[in-house]
Amino acid sequence: MISAVCFDLDGTLGGYGGDFGGLLAVARSELGLEQCDMNRFAAILQQELRRDGPLDLATALSRTLERLEQRPPPDLADVAARLTARYAADVRPAPGAAKLLERLDAKGVKLALLSNGPEDMQRAALGALGFERRFRVVLISGDRDVAVRKPDPRVFALACAGLETAPERVLMVGDDPVADVRGALDYGMHAVLVGPDKDGRELGVPAVGGIEPLGVLLASRYGL
Repeated sequence: MISAVCFDLDGTLGGYGGDFGGLLAVARSELGLEQCDMNRFAAILQQELRRDGPLDLATALSRTLERLEQRPPPDLADVAARLTARYAADVRPAPGAAKLLERLDAKGVKLALLSNGPEDMQRAALGALGFERRFRVVLISGDRDVAVRKPDPRVFALACAGLETAPERVLMVGDDPVADVRGALDYGMHAVLVGPDKDGRELGVPAVGGIEPLGVLLASRYGL
């Protein structure tokens, strides 16, 4: 019997609805790197945003500048804060996400959020969506107390411990077949893929096309 549900954030409960390339261009300009090749800058920064370990946007920007052999500006923290706020302003909820979380919370289902990314950007996104109060546990890979990305089993272990629920009674919902679904299954949890039926069949899990059909599946298959 499932008594707790873990959700991914980006691509599942919501996502960035703006022009990410445009956001990266703003970052390059804020750092005074107009002479730097945009493709190279974007590629390096996106690599740094996906690093394991404690991570925030200022750290990712600083590492990017180091790789480009450029000195960080004295106001790097302010630059990162402005970019984080710009990012969060364009985060949008998935259709039906707020309603589903409210329903599950009202039923007493224990909820957790497991998200990969810089801590400040992910927390700002979650705050913009207004979902944080629904979760008993929020784990972001960039948080120094987490410091690893899904599918590392540490993330799922921390989630189950925080939820005070055995893995076999926890369901993971996410759009990444490896980070979300395979990682959860390998830890002994159940999983639902937000994605194509074909991928779900290959993984041996149910697949749904979005949060609204997920709500139907949770009620019909899991009694949630």
